[in-house]
Amino acid sequence: MALKIYFLSSEIAPFAEQYDLAKFAQIVPTLLKDNEHDIRLIMPKYGFISSRKYVLREVIRLRDIEARWGGEVVTANARSAFIPETKVQVYFLDLPAYFEDVSHLLYKAKNGRPLKENIDRFGLFSKLSLRTLEKLFWQPDIIVANDWQSAYAVVLQNLLFAREEFFTNTKAVLVLHSVDELMRFSPDALSDAEVDLSAIDMNITEDTRLIDVAAHLADGVVLVNTPDNNIEQLVADDEQLSDILGKREKKPVTLSLGENLDEGWTSLADEFEAVLQDFA
Repeated sequence: MALKIYFLSSEIAPFAEQYDLAKFAQIVPTLLKDNEHDIRLIMPKYGFISSRKYVLREVIRLRDIEARWGGEVVTANARSAFIPETKVQVYFLDLPAYFEDVSHLLYKAKNGRPLKENIDRFGLFSKLSLRTLEKLFWQPDIIVANDWQSAYAVVLQNLLFAREEFFTNTKAVLVLHSVDELMRFSPDALSDAEVDLSAIDMNITEDTRLIDVAAHLADGVVLVNTPDNNIEQLVADDEQLSDILGKREKKPVTLSLGENLDEGWTSLADEFEAVLQDFA
């Protein structure tokens, strides 16, 4: 069955690239598109991304996308382009106050410290990305939230957006590529997005992280191993996350990229496609 799949990703090669996430978000959607699925991606428009080089175009209906955040209405625009040498469409969420001055490090300052603004930056990105769907009049079967940066979207879809008729039949899948200090946001940040923590059917303590809530609520969870990054082992070493995933009725699925990258990406995309079909 052909699926409508919406990828949220903080980085997509070649536009922005810090780790395995970027290649996954570039190659896997391209291969799924080749299999006749309707694929659309969205990422932040960082200031260093050249609109001229990548031919980013204005989209009239993607002007003035609104989302409530911290008691105020935040407005963004989105532009459109394609992953080079493909027909895979990418929307670039243009929110200059949050993304214009971000360096190529994306999540850290030049001294290597995580940016304090990450939670607002990617929380807003997630909420505005979901509101973008209404502007597009396009209802995906599955929202793919790539790693901790988009985990917010899983929580928002399950606890806020699913109440709206437009989003009722949409599933949210969390794909994990990393386990590190960058993902250690408290779920208290959900209050800015007007999500009621009491609506979450899990025991939330001061040690609970947003990624834990997303892993609990997601319709499906996928772990992506690469030759340089054994995410399955990293999750196993994270007692809290491992415990949450172990209690899920629908267990996480682990996919692995082989050493032969040409064959490996094709095989991983085929397996990922089968997983999405199962979750849909």
